[in-house]
Amino acid sequence: MFKTWREEYRANQAARRQIELEQWEQEKRWREEDRAARQKAASENSVDLAVHNENVKAATGISYLTLVCHEDAWTFMARLAFGQWKPTWTQSTHAYMEMTTSPGYLEDEKFTVNPNLPEGRIKKLPTGTARNGMQQVILSGHNLVQLLAALHEGSKREDIAASARCSRLYGKLVEFVNLIDPDAEAGQTTGVTYRIDDSLDAAHVKQ
Repeated sequence: MFKTWREEYRANQAARRQIELEQWEQEKRWREEDRAARQKAASENSVDLAVHNENVKAATGISYLTLVCHEDAWTFMARLAFGQWKPTWTQSTHAYMEMTTSPGYLEDEKFTVNPNLPEGRIKKLPTGTARNGMQQVILSGHNLVQLLAALHEGSKREDIAASARCSRLYGKLVEFVNLIDPDAEAGQTTGVTYRIDDSLDAAHVKQ
């Protein structure tokens, strides 16, 4: 009787190990499939390097652009390009100098690249008596190149949400870059205002 019980126990243990092995192998396949899907999505989100290079060269030649977007979108882009940002900020250079001399200032909170956006180049936009988070940022061509480079790199992430967000915002900035005519006489359209503000078709809006 003991021998029979022992054989049954061993058989049960072997069956359990087999089930666990099959579960592990299935989970491994799922992880590999998920990873491959993330890599494929990131690859589709990322612009070809040669195209990106042309976009950067075009952006370099502009003097300045007045970008209008939501402060959350700007904060996301600015953190990628400059190392840090807070939605409430209306300047960068002065705040950076204050923060680097403040007690308890963390090294990893420093700008990796100085945005050089002093007071007056970032303006919160009111809507009636309540602020809806929209703002305008006056960007130089140099700033625009920094944003494009950071978003292009970010579009390669395996984090699908971040990759897709970087890709979309990159595309919106490139829409402006594609309007640039390098053969046009210089200074004709200096300081164009470009708005990132996708909307629904008016037919879907309830009156």
